[in-house]
Amino acid sequence: MSHDNVNNPKHYAGGTSLECIEAMRITFGKEAVANFCLCNAYKYLWRHKLKNGKEDLEKAKWYINYIKDNDLDVYLYQLDSMEELNAVVSEKLENYPDYDVTVSYDGVVERKE
Repeated sequence: MSHDNVNNPKHYAGGTSLECIEAMRITFGKEAVANFCLCNAYKYLWRHKLKNGKEDLEKAKWYINYIKDNDLDVYLYQLDSMEELNAVVSEKLENYPDYDVTVSYDGVVERKE
């Protein structure tokens, strides 16, 4: 099985049949997880140019889809914000170049074709 940092990151695999986000839903409730997902989507959009490029946009989309697929959007007061965020992420993913740009902490830019 190939490694997938977006849909099944290794660092969230553990000795349980539950994924971390499911344990969070049980522990903190659906509303908290909905807001967590919205904030994480925003974080990945915010940093994508400086860290992991397209992978971060795909992670942002994953969190937005998690909200929708699990009917958690009813818990969000900022539903318009989620739809706007979804539109921005989707547009950036559609227009993403075929290369990834990574900016290191010392300012060096790497371009991977």
